Amino acid sequence: MKKLLAASIVLVVLIGTAVLVAVYQFSNLAVERDTVLQYTVEPGMTLSDVAGDLEDRGVVRHAILFELLARYRGVGHGINAGRYEIESYMDAGQILSMLVEGKIVVNRVNVPEGLTIPETARILQARIGIDSTAFVQRSVDPEAVRSLGIEAPTLEGYLYPATYNMYPDMTVDDILKQLTSRHLQTITEEYRKRAEELEYSLHEIVTLASIIEQEAMVDDERDVISGVFHNRLRRGMRLEADPTVQYGIGRPNMRLYEKHLSHPSPYNTYVHAGLPPGPICSPGEASIHAALYPEDVPYLFFVARGDGRHIFSETNREHNRARAQVRRQRN
Repeated sequence: MKKLLAASIVLVVLIGTAVLVAVYQFSNLAVERDTVLQYTVEPGMTLSDVAGDLEDRGVVRHAILFELLARYRGVGHGINAGRYEIESYMDAGQILSMLVEGKIVVNRVNVPEGLTIPETARILQARIGIDSTAFVQRSVDPEAVRSLGIEAPTLEGYLYPATYNMYPDMTVDDILKQLTSRHLQTITEEYRKRAEELEYSLHEIVTLASIIEQEAMVDDERDVISGVFHNRLRRGMRLEADPTVQYGIGRPNMRLYEKHLSHPSPYNTYVHAGLPPGPICSPGEASIHAALYPEDVPYLFFVARGDGRHIFSETNREHNRARAQVRRQRN
């Protein structure tokens, strides 16, 4: 009996020593590196898969010790799928904690108001490396548009401007769903009823909102500009909005000359009465609200002063005087 007890004590001491040695080894388990490693844990990967992969990539020295560390902490089944950044300073314990806590790489991406599909694609390509060509192609694919619940020919106008959490492993379809879902959330039941009261479809409201987005440089003029457009639409007047010409030419924000105003585009509101076929950019919530709730104003015209604000006029004679005033100030 005494021999058995002595043997048990020796075994405990040996196990304790082995644990201490292992703990010491854990502290030196990670391989020193000079660069940040982008590492992806694919769905379905086990602890053994991850440990072996980290060893193969030269992140840890011994896969078996990394597994032992995880099991010692009781997190053998707690590895989360996702894309991670393994910093050069991280030891094995920090790497394991990051994988267990799911601290995946997050990019905060701001999509500003007033962007077209190609402009949005370029921002996303720069920020998270998506294929901008594929993004544009999917945005104008009727099947993809329908699958996202958007009742329009393309996603122009429906890639809602906001700041998003995006991840490096997101697909083009993931991102399109993220942006269009925010748009759909913005269109409340109140907005739908208001559009019906105005006898406009939601697509027409988004189209008008996109023009307001491009014209309004300061927030306190947004509802007034909307009021001007509503007045002109009620009277059957052409909107004569410069941004629609620029969009039709394919060069948003280009400088326009008289020759451009007769450009043969269905979006050219100097040539065609009513609203253009669709949005010319993605409007923010403020412009959508303005399109639905225009200010009751007597104006039919406005001209940009050059400082972000506009001069509003009730008659064409007043408008021509305002234009002449702006030209003199610019010269």
